[in-house]
Amino acid sequence: MKRELEPNIEPIIVTGEQPHLEDPRVVLSLLEADQVVAAKERMRFGRQKLSGGVRAMLWGLRIYVVVMLVIVFISVLRAIQAAH
Repeated sequence: MKRELEPNIEPIIVTGEQPHLEDPRVVLSLLEADQVVAAKERMRFGRQKLSGGVRAMLWGLRIYVVVMLVIVFISVLRAIQAAH
């Protein structure tokens, strides 16, 4: 059974030498499918620590979105009432 390669992945030439394990393509080619899935599941990124400025900016954006939703909702209600 011939494996089909993805179009953007170059095939790796296999020689009798020891494989270069620094190349991630070589490592992925040596792993079984379930090993690749298990390795990807272990590499989850947890919550990142954000500085106070970034957290304040994110809260400011959240508040801005809520205020804009209220303004749009009020505008839609006024437009509906004006149409009647």
